[in-house]
Amino acid sequence: MYQAVIVDDEEFVLEDLKTALDWSGFLIEICYETTNPLDALDYLKTHGVDLLITDISMPQMDGIELIRRAKESNPLLSILVLSAYDNFDYVRSAMRNGAENYLLKPLDPDELAESVSRITGHIMERAEMSQTYGSSMLTFRSIFIESWTNGTLSDEEFITRAQMLGINLQLDNYTVLIFSADPQYSQQMPRLLDYLLSAFFRSWNNHFYFATPFRLVTILSSTAGTVSRDIFTDTVKRARQILGFPFFVSIGNTADHYESVSESYRLASQYLFLEHTGLPYIDCDGLSLPLPLLNQLRQEFGATSLEAYRSLVRRLASGIPKSRQGAFYLSVLSWAGAQTWQENQDNGRIQELLQDFSEDMPDSGQLLDFLDRFLEECFTVLARRKSDSIPCVDAVIQAVHEFSDKNISLKTLAARLNMHPSYLGTVFHQQTGFYFNDYLNEERLKYAVGLMENTSMKLKDIVDQAGFSSQTYFNRLFKRRYGTPPNAYRRELKMKQN
Repeated sequence: MYQAVIVDDEEFVLEDLKTALDWSGFLIEICYETTNPLDALDYLKTHGVDLLITDISMPQMDGIELIRRAKESNPLLSILVLSAYDNFDYVRSAMRNGAENYLLKPLDPDELAESVSRITGHIMERAEMSQTYGSSMLTFRSIFIESWTNGTLSDEEFITRAQMLGINLQLDNYTVLIFSADPQYSQQMPRLLDYLLSAFFRSWNNHFYFATPFRLVTILSSTAGTVSRDIFTDTVKRARQILGFPFFVSIGNTADHYESVSESYRLASQYLFLEHTGLPYIDCDGLSLPLPLLNQLRQEFGATSLEAYRSLVRRLASGIPKSRQGAFYLSVLSWAGAQTWQENQDNGRIQELLQDFSEDMPDSGQLLDFLDRFLEECFTVLARRKSDSIPCVDAVIQAVHEFSDKNISLKTLAARLNMHPSYLGTVFHQQTGFYFNDYLNEERLKYAVGLMENTSMKLKDIVDQAGFSSQTYFNRLFKRRYGTPPNAYRRELKMKQN
């Protein structure tokens, strides 16, 4: 049964509406009725309602405002407007704000029945479309979006297919969100997709594919040009409340160019393991540590003893205000977990520890105790991974360190090793904790920095020797990794040396 709410400031109208139709014959149950639109709004915010029937002129709040605010809470809500006034401005405002029909009082039962029948038909059609989207995982468009997030198409192929699909590549913001639920809720995921399409359709371009029946990947781009990440988290909170099933969202960074979408996707993928904590979402930008701290933590992780690494964490934390130390420890925990978690593998003790994690841990001291136990398990995993090293992974690492080879890719390496690229990528990730492209870029950047610090080579020659395809791409990666453009980084080096 679909749920309906009726709002009218006159009691007798509510009574007439309840008896005007055999609502159950239209698969509708009137779940709430009120003469106060403010009460109706509170109800709509906390219940999964399908249809709102409202008067247009009421003393506490007019129907137009009620419609607007109700749609903000639930973009999927269908709306039928009632009014005693045949006013074109009312009609236009109601329709502009999402009403599906506008009926005049006194109500004609036949007109009411026709409108309700049409609305329930729309609700059913929308549900059917959602099911179609959910099962059509191998369409041309979804294959393209999947290739976009994985960065597997050449520039020429990518642009040609994007033009065929009419995808705007001129925007300055692209954010990947990965929605994941327990497999038992896979039948609910199409409803989530439907909600997202409705929530974002006015101001955002939304591209999506189902990686699995219970994992939805979407790329959002604001057509307004300004991105507020609060929009993502607020939408997630409302969706969980309205749709009534638990799911987790990992929100990647906002990329300023379509070429960097794969980086946003890989960042969101890195932190998907946090779904095992029971958190509703994680904003990966919120986990970003200051670059000097992050660089130290990266360089020492796995390269030193557990006790030395714990000491490093404590020393770095001592330079942070106490009010921010809890956030720092959470960031370290998330980053360490991202380096050791293995998707689709038995993560044993790490997963057990994550299930013990609580976002309500009262102080940084308790969180630090948890982090100590978590790091101990991460270092155990790293040690085991090194002892189980596979020859093909060593071959990939060796090839990566032949930096000047610009054509290196999983595809070329797999051909050299007589393996399938997807399998090689999976093995490499399992053994190193890195996706191949992330590892390749990271090692090339380190090599380029070494050349900048120890030679007088021109920057364009360093870019070429490090194996980057273009200086523009190198500049973008460098600034994201080190927080400053390469030329500015080099100037600071010279000043220090002098």
